[in-house]
Amino acid sequence: MKKHRFAWLNTIVLTAAFAIAACGGSGGGTPATGNAQQPSASGLTVTITSPNADQIDTTDGTMNLSGTASSDAGVTSVAWTSDKGHAGTASGTDSWTVDQVPLDLGANTIIVTATDGAGDTRSDTIVINRESTGTGSATLSWEAPTQRTDGTALTDLAGYTIHYGRMSGVYDYQIDVNTPGVMTYVIENLVPGDWYFALTAYDSAGLVSDLSNEAHRVIQ
Repeated sequence: MKKHRFAWLNTIVLTAAFAIAACGGSGGGTPATGNAQQPSASGLTVTITSPNADQIDTTDGTMNLSGTASSDAGVTSVAWTSDKGHAGTASGTDSWTVDQVPLDLGANTIIVTATDGAGDTRSDTIVINRESTGTGSATLSWEAPTQRTDGTALTDLAGYTIHYGRMSGVYDYQIDVNTPGVMTYVIENLVPGDWYFALTAYDSAGLVSDLSNEAHRVIQ
């Protein structure tokens, strides 16, 4: 008698959070296009010259900045702020540097502002995207199917295949779990970003179920 495929009665569930490793290293950026404001009445300008980019990616926890400022009234100070709540004062005026600007994970908008003797201010901005170098893990759990699509009992369940990938419905990776009594599995070494998971089960004759529902996890 022909065996019917078995039916999923329960869904796959993500049950644990991820872990993040320590960060390190550095990245590249986008060539600068010049985002400094126009000169003031006193001719005040300020420009970030290093990094030489409007936007840059890095995995470092801090970054050094440097640049120039000029004014007919004389530059009196250069300061910086971050949209993450950090702030400080640059060393120097016409030629200035900032050492070790702290970076949070994600996009950091850094604004450097120069002030001159006439009381005018001008700013230049750089966006520094700090990426994680860590890898995370996701724990999947599920309940075993107990019957076939015709309603008869499933007695020869043989295992499961975990399908996962970086895009919804596109699973580039598979893991065979060939022990039917195992109903939880930890997938490790997942790089930061979106991950999607689904499950199939198979019996001793090689019949395979349809995919379970899809589970989603963001590794940061």
